[in-house]
Amino acid sequence: MTSTTIYNPIITTAPSLLHHVPHRRHFYLCGDETLSWEPEWYTASFFTTARVSYDSAASTGPVQPPTGIYQNIPECAAILSSQLAEASSSALSAASASISTGSMETITTQVISTYTSDSTTFATTMLRTTTVPSTPSPTLATPTPTSTQTHSSDTIAHIPTQRASAITDPSSINTCAGDWDWQGWGVAAGLGSGLILGWILWILWLILKKRIPGLYAPRTWAISQEFRPPKWTFLTFLLPFLHLPSNTLSEGASSLSVLFAGLKLSALISLLALGGVLPMIIAGAPCLSETSPPNTLGGRLGTLTDLSLLRLLNALDPSPDSTATSNTLRMMLASRSLSSTIAPAISSARVRLIIILVVLAVLACGGGLFVIARTYASLMRSKKGFENRTCQKMEMVFISSQDAGGWKGRSEDGVRRLLREWSAGMKRDEEEKEVDVVGMFAIPDTTDLKEKVKEREEVLIQLEVAETNYIASFKLTHTASDGDVLEPIGWNEGEPESQSTKNSSPTRPTPPDDFLAPKSFYKIPTVFHPQSSERLNVPIPAPLNLDEGGKPSDSRFKEINRDSAMYGGRFDIGQRIKMDPTGNWVPDPSPQSENTAELGTTPETSLEGRVSDGGVTSSDPPHSGEAVRGTSTTPIISSPTSPGPPVSPTSPSSPEGLGQRPRVPTRSSHRVSREGTSPLAAHYAAIRETRARFKELNMEIDTMQKQKFAEIASTSPKSDIKGWVVVGKGVRWLPHAELIEGYTREDILWENAGLTSKKDERKFRLKVLAMGGMLSVILIPFLALTVGAAPGFSHYLGLMRPLARSDGFGSGVVEGLVPAVVLSLIVGVAAVLTERFSKDVQCISRSRQKALAYKGVFYLLLWVTIIWTVLVVALEYAVQGFALDVQEGRTVGDGAVFSTWFVFILLLNLAFVLPALYLLQGHRLFKYFKQRRKAITPRKKYRLFTPPAYSPAMGMAPCLLEVFYASTLLFIFPLLSIPIIVLLYLSFIANRYMIEHVFVDTSAGHTGTILALWTVRRFGWILGFQPLLYGLILLSRDEWAIGGVSIGVAVVVVAISEGLTILRYREKRRRNLNGNTRKALDELAVTMRIRDRTEEGMARQSRQSDLSLLNRVTALLPGYGRLPDHFPLPIPIERIDDLLQTERCSYLKPTNISRSNSQGQGTSEEKEKDIKYFTENLTSINGLMYPLEMIVPVPVIWLPRDKNGVAQGEMLELGRYHNLVAVVDQPEPELDQKRKGKMKGKEEGEGEGEVRSPLLVR
Repeated sequence: MTSTTIYNPIITTAPSLLHHVPHRRHFYLCGDETLSWEPEWYTASFFTTARVSYDSAASTGPVQPPTGIYQNIPECAAILSSQLAEASSSALSAASASISTGSMETITTQVISTYTSDSTTFATTMLRTTTVPSTPSPTLATPTPTSTQTHSSDTIAHIPTQRASAITDPSSINTCAGDWDWQGWGVAAGLGSGLILGWILWILWLILKKRIPGLYAPRTWAISQEFRPPKWTFLTFLLPFLHLPSNTLSEGASSLSVLFAGLKLSALISLLALGGVLPMIIAGAPCLSETSPPNTLGGRLGTLTDLSLLRLLNALDPSPDSTATSNTLRMMLASRSLSSTIAPAISSARVRLIIILVVLAVLACGGGLFVIARTYASLMRSKKGFENRTCQKMEMVFISSQDAGGWKGRSEDGVRRLLREWSAGMKRDEEEKEVDVVGMFAIPDTTDLKEKVKEREEVLIQLEVAETNYIASFKLTHTASDGDVLEPIGWNEGEPESQSTKNSSPTRPTPPDDFLAPKSFYKIPTVFHPQSSERLNVPIPAPLNLDEGGKPSDSRFKEINRDSAMYGGRFDIGQRIKMDPTGNWVPDPSPQSENTAELGTTPETSLEGRVSDGGVTSSDPPHSGEAVRGTSTTPIISSPTSPGPPVSPTSPSSPEGLGQRPRVPTRSSHRVSREGTSPLAAHYAAIRETRARFKELNMEIDTMQKQKFAEIASTSPKSDIKGWVVVGKGVRWLPHAELIEGYTREDILWENAGLTSKKDERKFRLKVLAMGGMLSVILIPFLALTVGAAPGFSHYLGLMRPLARSDGFGSGVVEGLVPAVVLSLIVGVAAVLTERFSKDVQCISRSRQKALAYKGVFYLLLWVTIIWTVLVVALEYAVQGFALDVQEGRTVGDGAVFSTWFVFILLLNLAFVLPALYLLQGHRLFKYFKQRRKAITPRKKYRLFTPPAYSPAMGMAPCLLEVFYASTLLFIFPLLSIPIIVLLYLSFIANRYMIEHVFVDTSAGHTGTILALWTVRRFGWILGFQPLLYGLILLSRDEWAIGGVSIGVAVVVVAISEGLTILRYREKRRRNLNGNTRKALDELAVTMRIRDRTEEGMARQSRQSDLSLLNRVTALLPGYGRLPDHFPLPIPIERIDDLLQTERCSYLKPTNISRSNSQGQGTSEEKEKDIKYFTENLTSINGLMYPLEMIVPVPVIWLPRDKNGVAQGEMLELGRYHNLVAVVDQPEPELDQKRKGKMKGKEEGEGEGEVRSPLLVR
């Protein structure tokens, strides 16, 4: 810190340390004498409480104790008294000598080092004495300098100061570049937190990418093979801008072009800023501590600010009371001239500013315009190619019935004929028609039909869940959700243990008999060779001893109890079994030896002998598991899912039993009690209920679809037609036509058909403006933290004084990192809310909503991060200037430069975090972990990995932010180039990966191209912000010439940009159409407003003809006026709908990724082409532009695959008995390979030691 003061003889000469021999290790200054500390001072409280500070200062020079202590020492008091007397006489003699000789001597001081003790600050000051010779002038009352040659001398003095003041306070001393202060700590905090959090997120993404490929790489398996991207390699990560994808059907492909243009634009400006502007700012220019005014009200400038344009500006116009103005002050005092004659601290300062302006105008703006022109031309070629080659100049529009009242009451075919006749009448001579209608589709109100279709979808999901539970019930073991642990299934799960096994009654009610298990379920293996998936949790009994004849020695029949090893669903408790000659346990085929007891009877009252095969009555006692104690017999209760009363078991030898359809075993393996029912029966009851509702909804929807087609084919004025979709060439010129920019059926929001969107768009803009204003107000106090240590700010806002006085890590975090995090959160909230607001706009297409959201985010980012941030920080920095009414414009300009250090910390913090967050897709990851345990059906598992659509508002936000800062602040603070390039590079990597491997759009790539053209054009506007801001800052320093030229450059840049974009490639407008076409369009507009009464009367007279066979066929056959075959519109999308293409979806699995990569893309594509999807029939809806609910077929039921073949049986039964189409989920290739050996061995050994149940005969 420097200051100018009046000559004081007390501190004129630096004392020599040799005048006094130190007796102790600490010295102090008394006047111009160096004295040793008194011995008692080393034990005084002022020293013991700050011993470290005193010892540290003593290592560099004298250390001053408190003033009141050393001035009371007699020796020091005598020295001060004598020097005071000498100072009075010397001052008088010096003044008279100066007047007589015509010279003037000025003394300036500069603080070299400071230290504080007991709230008192001491400074070591360099004294600079300057002598200005002058001669008397006869015309002037003051002396004038006779020569510019002066004599100056520098002296180092150790000055004892008074109690800490604003001038000598260390917190008020500006920091030069290279020193460490609160701005340095802020950079460390921002960079450290960004690196740590960013690397954690990047590593987490790499781990999850391999563990959950279905979530982080859906485009590698969830779309057709022809559209799948190549394998992501490390070279692609390092050089993401090489071999950009050329898929014109993706919205993100055009966004990558914009990202690459932003990267080139920022790299160009960054190279010029670091290589050209930064050396001109710091080379030979004095530090801010030498050219800035003293901070008398506290605060200071930091080390980052010393590397900004402010250093060169202060060198051009230094403060009058700074050390850099010694020569200027001498000339001013000698001539008493105005302050405007103060010379720059370096003579080349203004030349450097001019060079910076030239570099900015020619290289930065000129090179930026070149990049913009090339990118815009490339995007225009892509747009023309899409319109001419892909769409063949065909377009899709929607005309609302509110704008075409004259068409109401006409049938669809009537409006179609009207348009075709009108289109045919426009052709004159041999000229090509500019408007040609090819197809027209009337859109009725399908609200009720859509609700029915949605309800059917929900019922379909419930049916598939019930089927999945039913199929899983036949497994002896099931796989846990994580696929690692096999757990036994509890057949009586959910039943309370109300009675023991010993109290169970042999009299059991029969279960529902309307379901049949698969064949493999009734295969009965031996006890010693169970199936591979069966787990026996009880010890295996000892083998039976066989006699010489190979027959069992014990011929008695066995019965099953809960302790039996065979209990697991194959036999019922108490069921009679025996061992066949091969040693396998089989059900007893002999006639029933005991009948089902009636209610209230006991085994004692109805005891009958058991009859053996030979007809001999057996007196064998019942098995212990069958013993019944008391009369606790469970009554026979009819199941609510059973179609009739319970069926009593029938002997297989009876005539009735031979003619019946085979059923499940007569004994249920579940205990039927009053408290619970069989889970298997509950599952099948759910199947019957949902299946019946599903079939009922199918009939209702089919009827409603026919009614809707009959409605659009009728001529009744009461028909509720919401509008018409018109397809053809140049149909955008039709009156009141709203272009469908997505060119796909899925891009149309059918629920918004017929609604006006202009009012909603105005509401959307008002919402965005209100939100932007509210967030801007919230941001003001946090931006005040960034100027907490600015000169004079803490004096007027006492809350900031701790920040202004502190120079440590905490001050850097509070002033730099906290506002950066808050600004990041505000920008994120603004982007999310803007996208949500756009979905409330009742547009006809999703593309329009995306465009509104993107444009809203664009302007919000521009306002909040650039205009508002720089403006608020500049005004808050200029509080001192406004309060003192001194150089307000200059302080505002300095504040605009001062705001760049906070932006630097913001970008350092976001450089690594923002791209990683975009890759992680936190909302999808959270949804996945939340719903993965509920996804038990194949359809739910498929939908769990449904790829999202590309959102340009979210994907382009980092690019927009970086281009804004690069095109506005790089020449003000060149160090911003480092985080800008890093963030743009990583954002480009993240966007390319997401576009190539994740996003699957619902529209063609035309919307992305339109938004890309719009963005590149605005980049030209933003390019003019840098010379505009540069010129305004120079104007605040009264540099009118350079500042005016710079503002003129900004205007020229915007004008040239408009010429290279919008004026160079003019869009065709209605006035460019020929006269015949415009006249025909005007005639059509009249017919749309007013109904032709003649046609109405003719329609009334020929009412009987409406019942003709042709009209009936039109009403009953949807799509009578469908588009021609091979028509380019609507464009097919990459997304596969599981309701329309269920069988195709069953082949798409995330586990196919590694398999397809290992086999090669060509082989996989050939195999995929060989697959025939028999249940997929999309030809019935091709060429129709109706809402999906009007043409959607009956969905296919998607069943899970099981090794027991239950799903195959269910699929056949659904088709044979219920006329419902079902498919079984395809096996996962990797699991198939692992199980191939096991399955082969199982097939070879099949049939050995097993028998089949007679119930398997159908």
